[in-house]
Amino acid sequence: MTVQLEFVGHACFRVLEEGRPTLVTDPFSLTITGLPNDDLSLDGDIVIVSSLTDLAHDNVALVKGKPHVINALDVANGRVEGTINGWPVAAIPAAETPDHPDGPEDNALYAFQAGGLWFAHMGDVGYELGREELAPWKGRCDVLMALVGAGFTVPLDALDRMIDILQPTWIVPMHYALPPFGFRGVPGGNMSPVDVFLNQRPRDPVIVARHHTITFPTQRAGDGRPTIVVLEPSGYEATAGLPEFRVAPY
Repeated sequence: MTVQLEFVGHACFRVLEEGRPTLVTDPFSLTITGLPNDDLSLDGDIVIVSSLTDLAHDNVALVKGKPHVINALDVANGRVEGTINGWPVAAIPAAETPDHPDGPEDNALYAFQAGGLWFAHMGDVGYELGREELAPWKGRCDVLMALVGAGFTVPLDALDRMIDILQPTWIVPMHYALPPFGFRGVPGGNMSPVDVFLNQRPRDPVIVARHHTITFPTQRAGDGRPTIVVLEPSGYEATAGLPEFRVAPY
């Protein structure tokens, strides 16, 4: 069984599995990310967000129609029961960094099953979580959608320790500096580009897909280390007048 993962941009992905509803994660505001294309919209049946208090992660209006919305923070706090394709959502309560300039907002990490694999999305957590806090994801982290831009999210050294606990098979970087978002003088200007994360983990094999979508399961390392899969954001392809994104050929 296979499933396609499309990187739209920032922390937003689409998960497509034949015969199943299309899932959208953490849709972002075009204004927040500085994308000038007001026509960008996504097809999706289910939207899951890390919270409903952050336009960079909860812009449900980016998805056409009237999708079913799951607030992972409500799941993590026990206010609702979330299921996707009959499987429970494994949500972990968290928050942004205490140093956030707008004040720390609560949010949640969440994992869901698709195509026989567990996809684990780190939400917008701003600090390191230890083994006990990550326990709900034990055995539920085949594909880790990882916050790799540091800044007001998890520092990269702390992320390394979390990866050691979770032991994902694949890591898909997200939430990092991409023009025009994440550079000095613009929103999110404290984030680093994905290359910094790749240099942080020189022993991990890297797949540079040169495309926004990849089919899982895909190639994997044979030595037990996670394989990093770098995708190009489809939301930026649809937007005119922006610099072309290319990651260095690792």
